[in-house]
Amino acid sequence: MTQFRARRTWLVLGVVVAVIVLAGSGLLSPRTSVLVDDVAQLVGGATATAVCWWTSRRHHGVERRWRTLTALGMAGWTLGMFFWAFYRSVLHVPLPSPSIADIGFFMFPVFAVPALLSLVRESPRREAIGPIHLWLVLTLDGLVVVGGLFILTWTTALGAVVHTGPTGSLGFLVAVMYPITDFVLIAMVLLMVIGPKAVAEIREPLTFLGCGLVMLSLSDSLYAYLVAIGAESMPTIADAGFIAGPPLIALAALTKRTEPRNRDAPQQWRSDRTQLLLPYLLIAVIATIVTVQALIVGNLDAVVVILGVGVLVLALVRQILTLLENDALLQQISAAQDELRYRAHHDPLTELANRAAFDEHFASAIENYRLTNSDWVLMLVDLDDFKQVNDRYGHPAGDRLLVALTARLREAVPESAFVARFGGDEFTVLLQGPIDDAVVVARRIVDALSSDQTADTSVSVGASVGVAQFELADEPLSAHALLRRADAAMYEAKRSGKGAVVVYCDRRED
Repeated sequence: MTQFRARRTWLVLGVVVAVIVLAGSGLLSPRTSVLVDDVAQLVGGATATAVCWWTSRRHHGVERRWRTLTALGMAGWTLGMFFWAFYRSVLHVPLPSPSIADIGFFMFPVFAVPALLSLVRESPRREAIGPIHLWLVLTLDGLVVVGGLFILTWTTALGAVVHTGPTGSLGFLVAVMYPITDFVLIAMVLLMVIGPKAVAEIREPLTFLGCGLVMLSLSDSLYAYLVAIGAESMPTIADAGFIAGPPLIALAALTKRTEPRNRDAPQQWRSDRTQLLLPYLLIAVIATIVTVQALIVGNLDAVVVILGVGVLVLALVRQILTLLENDALLQQISAAQDELRYRAHHDPLTELANRAAFDEHFASAIENYRLTNSDWVLMLVDLDDFKQVNDRYGHPAGDRLLVALTARLREAVPESAFVARFGGDEFTVLLQGPIDDAVVVARRIVDALSSDQTADTSVSVGASVGVAQFELADEPLSAHALLRRADAAMYEAKRSGKGAVVVYCDRRED
């Protein structure tokens, strides 16, 4: 398939070159050469329209949208070409400007701009800052590039032509609009080709599309120049861009999106950096050229000053949007980090602290006890007969029951207590205070968890609580020793009939 596409591309390019050489070789009579030129442009435009429309029917979503819009634009261009050919080959008007053909030609950029904007697909970047923001940034970048290219063209050639040409004529104003609209499209394609990873998948069709636009722009610029100097006809060779542009656009529609490839972070960073710096690099080049011209000529053209200020304002607005974009991305990253941090320390079902968070808080409590000798108590809460719920009603019912019991557990303990899910149906409670107060809290826990459970089960559950004080006279104080004693007290509570509270320190059932 790749070889077929390569042969197809070379065949199309070969035919285009052959037609251009034949029309501009001088071997044909002037009238025949113009006829071949017009027919080639008309056939190329009609073919590009048909190919874009046909390929759009074979795709969906964004792929269909940009091809459909391009087909509509090329249809308008082809209609304009029909009237242009009629003027030149039938009415024998060498340079029909202005004419009704201009209406059709200007339809192409009207549809091409939204076609290019539709190619900015969903991506992490777009999700972070929003499609409207991203399109606005792309538009500003395009305007900066277009303004810069126009300033360069004005200072090097177009300005002199305008000052000496028939600037007041409608034909001249219409002709100048062609290279300006082409600059807009070329700038957009350029920014997208060097753009983010989401556009890398369509870089090949964008390259063909960009080449087609460049060819159209070259001939449009020559056309504007000839109208500006008052030429009576347009040489056939100057239409080479009009002959080559539509077939290249057709090749863009025939080219499929490449499979996404995983690119490492440095490559992605370089791509984003290039897209960010391109408008400012162009501004630097413009400033250099304008400065050199001012030193040589001694003054600056009013058009250059006005456009230069406009480009700087656009660049400033673009910079503000970049700062807002970076702030949005930083906020998203911060929110994601907070979410990850929360998920790393909380149980996903009950939203209680998990084992990892309990270990950290337990270690801090032990350290606080060693430094201040304040009273601390560890409780180990185990649900009684909970396994019967899972066995009889299934794990979803057990999960719902756990969520309901967790809410009761939170209500039974003080706000200062630290509650964690220790295991499947085991919970831990860390409480700062005397042992007598802790026993009262433990009894409230037993009462809260021993009531009838949710309505969709009939199994009665309860809770056994083992209590251990942060006070070990016979061995060094450690988390392992405290957990072992709380666990032993809890199992003694279960052996004593369940639904009980046992304090390990004095081996007394309460």
